Amino acid sequence: MSLNQTLSAVPEGAEEIRLKLPHLELAALAWGDPEEGKPLLALHGWLDNAMTFVKLAPALAAAGYRVVALDFAGHGFSDWRPAGQTYLLLDNCFDVQAAVMALGWKNFTLIGHSMGAGVASLLAGAHPKGIEKLVLIDGIGTLTTADKDAADQLGQAMARWIGHQEKNREKDVLSSFSGKIYPSIELAAKARMLGVGAVDYPAALHLCQRALQAADPADASTGWFWRSDSRLRHPSAFRLTEAQNLSFMAAIEAPTLMLEGDKGLMVKRPEIATRVQTIKNAQKLLLAGGHHLHLEEASCEATTAEIIKFLS
Repeated sequence: MSLNQTLSAVPEGAEEIRLKLPHLELAALAWGDPEEGKPLLALHGWLDNAMTFVKLAPALAAAGYRVVALDFAGHGFSDWRPAGQTYLLLDNCFDVQAAVMALGWKNFTLIGHSMGAGVASLLAGAHPKGIEKLVLIDGIGTLTTADKDAADQLGQAMARWIGHQEKNREKDVLSSFSGKIYPSIELAAKARMLGVGAVDYPAALHLCQRALQAADPADASTGWFWRSDSRLRHPSAFRLTEAQNLSFMAAIEAPTLMLEGDKGLMVKRPEIATRVQTIKNAQKLLLAGGHHLHLEEASCEATTAEIIKFLS
């Protein structure tokens, strides 16, 4: 990808679509034949966007799939949630189901990365008949809160919410962006390399294509900032317990592949193996790579090959 001061939010070979849901509008990138391709929905990770599938999706399309990669609410080019609301992981399950209904799909394959893998595993447990196959990339289930800590978790979220309301009382929160201004796309990409789920430079540059907003759209020299909703960084008001996570895993009926990077975020979490084992028909593979093993140059080819093998 060439270095310049323009963004390319729609990669070559893809198209951008807009899905009008009852409550908001989601943006998505799509690859493959919309009529003949087998339905496949792809869900990205926290603070990422649909570009995370720019390496994987073309191969899936070539294998006969119609791939639709969503930008979750508050991410990429999708709508933000209304002012005064918070972002709960479970709400994404309703968004995804509404998107599927807008697409006219009944049954589909589901691929998720990181947070998207969490949403995918919850949805596959809650609506098992609709999911044909499930692929989870360095993620499964949710972060947890113990029963005894539930009030404290909500308290942290309330405190952050109150502060946000007071700070933005005189602002149009849904049209104003805030945060650090980066003089160039290159510097923003280098900052993204060091974020949660660190990535190599080409991967970071891909993600930036749908993650950045020009301070002045008419003048790129004014710099760039992250276009995602700042409320995504607030503490969650509610998290499942581990027992609740396992109840979702036990309800999954779709054949499931869980891919874990040996340098990813799942390797030091012992509960991950138990979650995979709780799924009736699941296999787990440990591959060389980091958290974004489907996107980074060193690991995307091997990761893509394993997913194609599983789906076929």
